[in-house]
Amino acid sequence: MAPTSPILTPDDFHFSSIETTEDMTRYVPGGYHPIVIGDILSPSAENSESTSRQYRIMHKLGFGSYATVWLAQKTDSSKAFVAVKVTTADGGLTREAAMLEAASKMQTNDSQPSHVLTLLDHFTLHGPNGTHSVLVTDVVAPTLSLLSRKCLPLWRKAAAHGLTQAVADLHTAGIVHGGELSAPIINDPADPPLDLHLGNVGFAIPQLGDQDPHRVMLDLSPHELTIVLPTSAANQTPSLPAYVVAPCDLSTYYDRIALSDLPQTKIFDFGSAHEAGTLPLSFQCAVEACAPELVFAIVVEKTANPPVEPPADVWALGAAIYEVVAGSSLFYRVGLTGLPRRMAAMACSLPAGWQNWYAGLSDAPEVSPSAADAWWASRRERLRPNCADEADTDALITLLRKVLVLDPALRPMAAEVVQDPWFLNAAPMLKHMNVAQYQSL
Repeated sequence: MAPTSPILTPDDFHFSSIETTEDMTRYVPGGYHPIVIGDILSPSAENSESTSRQYRIMHKLGFGSYATVWLAQKTDSSKAFVAVKVTTADGGLTREAAMLEAASKMQTNDSQPSHVLTLLDHFTLHGPNGTHSVLVTDVVAPTLSLLSRKCLPLWRKAAAHGLTQAVADLHTAGIVHGGELSAPIINDPADPPLDLHLGNVGFAIPQLGDQDPHRVMLDLSPHELTIVLPTSAANQTPSLPAYVVAPCDLSTYYDRIALSDLPQTKIFDFGSAHEAGTLPLSFQCAVEACAPELVFAIVVEKTANPPVEPPADVWALGAAIYEVVAGSSLFYRVGLTGLPRRMAAMACSLPAGWQNWYAGLSDAPEVSPSAADAWWASRRERLRPNCADEADTDALITLLRKVLVLDPALRPMAAEVVQDPWFLNAAPMLKHMNVAQYQSL
């Protein structure tokens, strides 16, 4: 019989941590696993390997509706730092683990780092709120926070190149990175978003292995704790942790130890990834990432769960490249229902399936090559400050106009995008130079 626990509201606690931590009221059977700093997580005792698979919780990295993510340190002689993602008991990461394992098998060149999150361990954890899935991975810094910094054009291009290579590798493995969306949350999103969105892209921190662990803990932002104290003693159950923890400022620490090197982009959150040719488990759509065919299916055709195929990932990739360079999203402050018009306005022509919808609009935007040229000219002004020069900006616009087309059949494959001249022109520097060397040119 499943354990029972009182249903609590925020008013049932003396202290509140709204928006800075996960929801205290979700520490119930079926919800979060109670974790405090210093806890050691490992597989169940009956697993003979568990003594070599122990992870000591050191700080919080992030949280979402279905998981918390922690900075942990291995208790073996390596003392290595890892990220530990613990789902709610009604969540589950078996599918995500399987997708990460499949993605890891496509890594054929050991001399080049993978651009997909590295799965280091996976096990289940039993606690007062049920059974939770645990993923242990490498630590990544959040992309969105870092892109607000003043980064050099080469740094941004390296970030975009790594993301493009990751998508190409996933598609080679037959994986589409589609699924549910959660809005970006503090530091590390723990909910699986849809498609390629910068909320589920980060940067590896291999430099972390060169740091003294004691120094790392001193240099990270201090622990900000909120005591979990119900107003009634009767509600102080084992389902609750002693306190909840706000995520550390990993971006600032990344700036300190890694920003002088070119970034190693990593895609994470594979909870709703699926094999090409199959439907995602469920569907919601981020404005920043949603491909035109998906927008049209949802908004115009009222399709609840449209198929998400590789071309949708390629559109999302193009939108992400734009955001990496411009520092703002392609359709800023546009709701999902407004997207079909905005997308039509950027196009030279419309797909056949859009013609009837367009003909029925009372104030239809102009769709023509000249209108599309004007639309992209305005976007060029936003991209130019973070490109190397005029020629670099022109090459980027050419790439984006090939990728961000409404008809999915006309988009290039991700493997073709990797070979685009915008990337190839900088290939020698991307392989052999760090940012400090680039600054000296």
